Amino acid sequence: MTKKTYRTGAIGALMDEYERAAVDFKSVIEKLSQDNFVKIYDPNTFDEDCRSIITITKHVVAAGYRYGNQIRIFLGLVPIIPEYKIETSRDAIRALDKVLIFTANTIEGHWNMTDDQIIATRQETKWGLYDIEMMFEHAIVHLLRHRRQIEKFLISD
Repeated sequence: MTKKTYRTGAIGALMDEYERAAVDFKSVIEKLSQDNFVKIYDPNTFDEDCRSIITITKHVVAAGYRYGNQIRIFLGLVPIIPEYKIETSRDAIRALDKVLIFTANTIEGHWNMTDDQIIATRQETKWGLYDIEMMFEHAIVHLLRHRRQIEKFLISD
């Protein structure tokens, strides 16, 4: 078994779990053919982000940057809008890796926030009243839900 290095603190634990959820997501899409990556699996959905694996991965990456930027706002930092392009599963994996780096760089030095410091970041967001911990939890579950959705597409194929 490979020895894993864990970050310290509550925020460090959340970042570790975010990366773990991303690894699981990437493992589902990494071996897809281009045909399967762009195939319309759900032509009847009203959610344009959920018709195909490529639309889901574009949505997941865009959301990851929104979550990272909300964390930046919690910490009093200016949001950054990065550019990226996703046409293949390889592009998606690289883009998701950049989201993780962006998020980890954003919270560098904040791994060991106390419960009071975390609660002090709570503010109204587009998702409701959130703090840094809640935003990480939201980001983690978002990846898990869409990984599951893609898995279901693939078994229906």
